[in-house]
Amino acid sequence: MVIKRLSSIVANSLASGMRNDVIQSACRNGPNVPQCVFDIVNGADRSPRHGASFLMSSARNAGRGVAATLGLLAAMEFTASAGPAATSQEPAVAHEGEPALLPDAGDVVTAYTTARRWINAFDLPAPTEPTAGVTVRGAEGVCVILRHNGRVVGRGADSTADDLMLRRAVGRALGEVLGDPAVANLPPALTDGIGRALTLELEVAGRPLPLLGRTYQEIAHQLAPGLDGVAIRRGKTRAMLFPAQMRANNTADRVERLLPSLAVELGLALLPLPQLVKLYDLSIYRFATTHLTQASPDQPPFETYRGDTVVLEADVTRQSIAALADGIAAHLIASISPLPEPLGIMGTYRPTADRYDPLIAPPVEQALAALALGRYSQAPDVDQRKARLAADASHQILRHLTELAPSEDDPLTSSVACAAIVFAALETAGARDDPDCQRLLAAATVRVLTAHTRVKGPVGDDQESANVRPIGPHGRAMLCSALSRLLRAESASIDPSLVRSAINAVWESVPQHQQVSLLPWLGWAESDYALATGQPIANAERLQEIRAVLDASRIRDGLGDRPVPPDLAGGFALATGGRLIASAQSLRPAAYLAGMLRDPHLTPPREAQLALGRHLKVMRFIMQLAVRESSAWAFRNPPRALGGIRGAPWDSDQPPAAQALGLIGAAETLMSLEALSQAPCNP
Repeated sequence: MVIKRLSSIVANSLASGMRNDVIQSACRNGPNVPQCVFDIVNGADRSPRHGASFLMSSARNAGRGVAATLGLLAAMEFTASAGPAATSQEPAVAHEGEPALLPDAGDVVTAYTTARRWINAFDLPAPTEPTAGVTVRGAEGVCVILRHNGRVVGRGADSTADDLMLRRAVGRALGEVLGDPAVANLPPALTDGIGRALTLELEVAGRPLPLLGRTYQEIAHQLAPGLDGVAIRRGKTRAMLFPAQMRANNTADRVERLLPSLAVELGLALLPLPQLVKLYDLSIYRFATTHLTQASPDQPPFETYRGDTVVLEADVTRQSIAALADGIAAHLIASISPLPEPLGIMGTYRPTADRYDPLIAPPVEQALAALALGRYSQAPDVDQRKARLAADASHQILRHLTELAPSEDDPLTSSVACAAIVFAALETAGARDDPDCQRLLAAATVRVLTAHTRVKGPVGDDQESANVRPIGPHGRAMLCSALSRLLRAESASIDPSLVRSAINAVWESVPQHQQVSLLPWLGWAESDYALATGQPIANAERLQEIRAVLDASRIRDGLGDRPVPPDLAGGFALATGGRLIASAQSLRPAAYLAGMLRDPHLTPPREAQLALGRHLKVMRFIMQLAVRESSAWAFRNPPRALGGIRGAPWDSDQPPAAQALGLIGAAETLMSLEALSQAPCNP
């Protein structure tokens, strides 16, 4: 029996000294700590360049898994009985000033096809058989991950750097498959086809480079999340943590919490890093990898960059932006709770676990989702049927906010949630004729108005009967924006001078270099106030200065002294610390910049095309954040993840706020493209 033979092989391998992959267990069972979508750290300094011509660079296969697959097929025949692929004689290309870091690309493809044959057969050659040895020049370790319908069922890694390391890694992964309850309960007659039902992900580590750091945090700060692996060496023994392992568990931005497990794998105690280094003479390294995977078990492999392919600037068109908006809107609509209770949309979707956490989104995110769907339903280039579905969903979410389910937070206890409700209710067509939604709008309006005083500004929200929860600058910006929108809509008796003082107070609430964090709300507040009063935009120069700062921080070639990771291009590097950061944090300013394009007071017509060109680069990054077919292979429920906006290229979580802001940014861009297409040409 194949399974019995494999079980014997795995047992013998372990008995002969093969270590269990302790770090893999740590990755799987590590703490699942909730994180803010706007608190991502990135140390990207890798380039996707490889030596073999048939392994297309990520910049060329951007967004096109089929094109990458064709590039691989040009060098090999991918079948169950495929022989070794042609080997590249061209060395891997490294960054300027660095040695060759990546393993030989042709050897990596040969390793993949060999592993695929073993997995199809669900059997391994004996260690002494000639076919058991696979040479991968320049490789220091391998990681194998096996999935069934996106669910990880087997993992194996080996860092011995000999010809048998691939066999050991595949053996460990298949051993885990045998231990999976779904496989263990199969009748013997069905076990022969198990291997052919699994997708293979292979990551091969290149030459390691030493790192210096006094703490695990300092080490993690030097790694490009989702791109760099990390290794700890003690004498001749080392433990490695692969980027693929971290991506599979969505822990790439929490490396400092995983590093202690590498020390445990080496048999060391959980001590602070300086003590370990002093006592055991440890060395720490980072390493780059070549990563191949497949969309389904019967498909050829393709190369990825941080588990995805890179969206090209040439792919950013009006049609693709409309498709982006359609995908986000469909994703949001699908997240409306199917339960009969009025729960609205569910919380942050975590594709690696296929669950929502929290199960139900808080009120402010509910209202932001309703606002985004309402805005999308009014955008050009949106199919009428999709626009009606979005408008109905926006109305449904607002209606759900009018009824409280058991243990659900009351949206009217939060001034910031009420500010978002004001925006959503004023923009949702169905809410205008719905008495319940109008009562919700009236109550939210009262809450927004009473949250302000002329002297103190927002006074805060009641957290408990005797406590007041202060409102931060971003929340204050939302409140003053809601006041401006109410003033513009003439839906309440509001003193314009109160609104003006609220806006001015928000401008002064943070230092100038932090004012970008107040977008899009502060920008919308200024525009709505100007429209309501018939006055020019009071702080147009400030807003234009913020745009100039953002443009200077936009990640592009020439920004800094390191190669720009292609999947981060167009995002805003908004944090300090000497590292490039591009995450869903870029969605906030992008949502406002899109609308600035069509306002001649903020973007003079003669500058509009240049500003549009810069903005489309930002849209490229937002498209990169969206889950597409090229990245859905890694998730347990691809249809549920598709279209959703991720927290970062290395963070697969999909918070509702990111979906809302991404959808608003796409809809506003479509509106500006339409307006600019109708504007007269200017010299």
